[in-house]
Amino acid sequence: MAISGVLNKFFGSKSQRDIKEVLPLLNKIREAYEVIKQLSNDGLRAKTNEIKNYVRNSVNELEKRIQDMKQQVELGGVDVEKMEDLYREIDKTEKEIVADIEKALLEVLPDAFSIVKETARRFAENEYIEVTATEMDKDIASQRNSVEIHGDKARYLSTWLAGGTL
Repeated sequence: MAISGVLNKFFGSKSQRDIKEVLPLLNKIREAYEVIKQLSNDGLRAKTNEIKNYVRNSVNELEKRIQDMKQQVELGGVDVEKMEDLYREIDKTEKEIVADIEKALLEVLPDAFSIVKETARRFAENEYIEVTATEMDKDIASQRNSVEIHGDKARYLSTWLAGGTL
């Protein structure tokens, strides 16, 4: 038996290790999907907004801190050393924001993936998806033929010309 065969026996192949690493996330997605698929179209939209707000709110305090530091610099009266310290702190805080956003996105990944999967399934199985119309829907409908407004409902058609028409 070759050395690679012995190593594979003890440590597994690359694909086996990859599957082992991804399996916990896949199980979380499956659990989330069972809940998500029960939601109405409006419920899917509300869950999407909930996820967006969660990610935005995960960095509110850090963004406020950056604004405060930038305001100190703009007001002036700060010596050069203090200004350099503030800019270093801004850079450090911006890196924290990126890390916190990444953490928040990983937390919501099962729900977000499940929403996309369920929305795609609904589009594939139906001529249109109907939701309660918002101003955004009305704006989109005024620009695209793939969205129609019927009373207080917006219909997103499941077929459209991707390249548009001439």
